[in-house]
Amino acid sequence: MAVPAPSPVWITIRVEVAPEVADAVANFLLEAGASGVLTEANGARTRLEAPVPAAAEAQVVAAVERYLTSLGEIAPAARGATLAAVPVPVVDWQALWRQHHRPVAVGRRLLVAPPWDVPRPAGREVLVIEPGMAFGTGQHATTRACLEAIEAAVGTGQVRSALDVGTGSGVLALALARLGVERVVALDTDPAVVPLARANLARNGAARVALLAGPLAAVRGRFDLVVANLLADAIVAEAGALARAVGPGGRLVVSGLVAEQLPAVRAAYPGWRVTETRAEGAWRTLTLVREP
Repeated sequence: MAVPAPSPVWITIRVEVAPEVADAVANFLLEAGASGVLTEANGARTRLEAPVPAAAEAQVVAAVERYLTSLGEIAPAARGATLAAVPVPVVDWQALWRQHHRPVAVGRRLLVAPPWDVPRPAGREVLVIEPGMAFGTGQHATTRACLEAIEAAVGTGQVRSALDVGTGSGVLALALARLGVERVVALDTDPAVVPLARANLARNGAARVALLAGPLAAVRGRFDLVVANLLADAIVAEAGALARAVGPGGRLVVSGLVAEQLPAVRAAYPGWRVTETRAEGAWRTLTLVREP
């Protein structure tokens, strides 16, 4: 049995009139309860479109019909106006959301995908991430740049431990684990996103990642690679703690920066040098190491 389409919540009152009386009709539509009026010149006619609640359709249409009739008695240009009520299509917001979140290939070895569209390309680690309130789905330039920087660092064979600061969805920690890093710790100061990250890690078979909620200062130990996809203010404010978390010969990746913020970020890390700068649009991602 076919499922009936849902009743529209809004309808559009569409009136085509002569340009001379368009303003008067538009004002009446607003007075009759329209939330706004779109005016479009259409040759010798002007089209007015006004959304109104579907429940008020009969009342508004009748009122506009009476108004056009009375207006036509004093303004001949109003005669011949046309009136129609057009349903506003029901929008499938979930479908639109899903269209926005599509699989994204990153670097040579990674691919980020939502649960409803998971390809299996040869030679890539597929990271299945449920889009939600937590940042990190592969759609943003800073996430992609961090993933590329992680892949490059792991490719040196010198990363056995890693810390993901501001893990959000857990995508960076997941990439570290899937690329073979033995010890991965993920941290976020927002306790609300930790269950989301935990679910994403479990979905991808990476439950061994240590997931913590709290400040960076609470983390003990040092790591071969520290990744912080935050904002410039936080990267500057946490410079001391981030630097202390990087072990001898280790790397620090910082992201969430725009070009104008780079001098302040570099100044917050004396004794460090930038070995790589990744740029996409306005965003910048830096890889730093200690000066010898």
